[in-house]
Amino acid sequence: MVRLDWIRSPQSIEVRFGTSRAGAVDVALYTTASVDAVVDAHPEVDWEQLRTVEKGRRSPLASLRPAPAPTPV
Repeated sequence: MVRLDWIRSPQSIEVRFGTSRAGAVDVALYTTASVDAVVDAHPEVDWEQLRTVEKGRRSPLASLRPAPAPTPV
């Protein structure tokens, strides 16, 4: 959903693994409201089907392409 630009993270935090800075990664945080809004914003998606995708199987969303960026005027 991030790749499709359906949702954006308003904030991220740095999470460290171990004691070195090399073990740090940024983790995106999302609000529950923004996650919940995705379903209503994309009625073209069969959300019930997505919920039944088995562990280890590729999501049908992976085959979707992001919408082209709007052309500046």
